[in-house]
Amino acid sequence: MQVLIFILLLCSFSVSANVFEDISCGSYDASKYPNKTEFKGSTEREVSEVGVKEFFDELGGADSSQRLWVFKLVDRATGKYKKSFPRKSPNLENEIAIEHQIIQPEIIINLGNNIITGSNNGEFGGELLLIDENDKVTLIKEMNVEDIYEMPFGLVVTSGLAHMSWNYGDIHLINSNFKIEKLYSLVGMPKSSWLLENGELLINSYPSGSQVLTKSGYMKRVQCIANK
Repeated sequence: MQVLIFILLLCSFSVSANVFEDISCGSYDASKYPNKTEFKGSTEREVSEVGVKEFFDELGGADSSQRLWVFKLVDRATGKYKKSFPRKSPNLENEIAIEHQIIQPEIIINLGNNIITGSNNGEFGGELLLIDENDKVTLIKEMNVEDIYEMPFGLVVTSGLAHMSWNYGDIHLINSNFKIEKLYSLVGMPKSSWLLENGELLINSYPSGSQVLTKSGYMKRVQCIANK
């Protein structure tokens, strides 16, 4: 009986030890992404009590209690933009002020006449934006963008956050109309990612755990040989 139990335990361990596919992961190679540019992200903030009426006039008189933004392009070459939104005034005599943020996104990817940008400011949030051929800036989705990749089936965005008790990650797909849909959840916030030699996308999550998005759009768990 003891021998049988030992054999069953051994078989169980053997099966669990091979759950993840062993692969050669390589490393990030910027030359594989000629349409993408990376920057050191930054945010400059200014709060102003001037121009509050003009801000809401630009929004068409929307209710000031709503969560609203105005985005304007600052520099097309770098994707830098200004984000303006209402907030509580630091001056007790006024109820509302306007905060202006000049944001340098970490990622920009050129798609013909359009540009997609991704910013990541940790627990303070981030944005995925579209800059069209007329320099109009449109918010696609609020998210902490880790990176953006062109895959055979579309444009893919890795995103997530690890802060205090939170640790999550997602993969989204941007369609031809620049609408976004979630494809998969990750095992944790993506801390790095890159395309493998075979064109599949490797995502390494925090604190550990790797997964691959295949060229067909399927997800599988993997283990980098070099990390064993």
